[in-house]
Amino acid sequence: MGQAKVVNAGVDTLVLNAFYTNERGRPFRCELDLSLRRQLDEWKRAAQEAHEEYPTTLVFQEASLHMCPNGAGQGQWPWMLKTPDITFYVSGGQWNGIASVRFSSRHLWSCRGVLEAIVDVQRFLDELFKNAVFLQVSSLDLCVDVAGWEDVEQLDRSAHFVSRSRKRGLHEETEWAAELKSRDYALGFQRTGFDFARDKKGSSPLSCRIYDKSREIEKSGKEWFMDLWRAHGWSEDDGRVWRVEFSFKREALA
Repeated sequence: MGQAKVVNAGVDTLVLNAFYTNERGRPFRCELDLSLRRQLDEWKRAAQEAHEEYPTTLVFQEASLHMCPNGAGQGQWPWMLKTPDITFYVSGGQWNGIASVRFSSRHLWSCRGVLEAIVDVQRFLDELFKNAVFLQVSSLDLCVDVAGWEDVEQLDRSAHFVSRSRKRGLHEETEWAAELKSRDYALGFQRTGFDFARDKKGSSPLSCRIYDKSREIEKSGKEWFMDLWRAHGWSEDDGRVWRVEFSFKREALA
């Protein structure tokens, strides 16, 4: 790979499930507090009447959470609230989890470490639910950004990567145990990336992507990412940056 060097590495996506806990600190199923349910319903009605996100009195990291007009997850999460840092989903308690939190990529990278982000959310949830909630990782993306990877576009997914299918007992076998699949991506004749075991919805329990992060930033406008690279010794002279990213969903984590 010539003068290839790592210019950033860490957690780019993190989703946490939250559960009420019993007197032993163990997670258990419990319906949402009635007063909180009524307040969430009131904010949701206001959002629906306004046809836009409605500001609430809930605050995370000095930012007001805004209630969305619609929930998520086919009824699993009737209430969805947002700040620039997190998307916060709340359940009525009929399902096991009482809430779920998705961190924005920018917030994760702005923290001194992923533990700092988790502790901040733990405090927020404990106060909101008046209970020391149990947090469970639902989804996690680990990535490394590499500059100066000169031969990446010439790599062949069959010749240069080792993959295998995973077979398990009939009782435990699931969709993700199928044969590993991969795809290539290109813009014109220029390769922009390829992935492994990733389905169309991006919901495969375990998958990997390798793609041109510089090109993705040009399209998304997330130029703040370049500041992260510069902090790790990158400059424009190092050329384009490619990302290797592994995505873990709950089934793989379990």
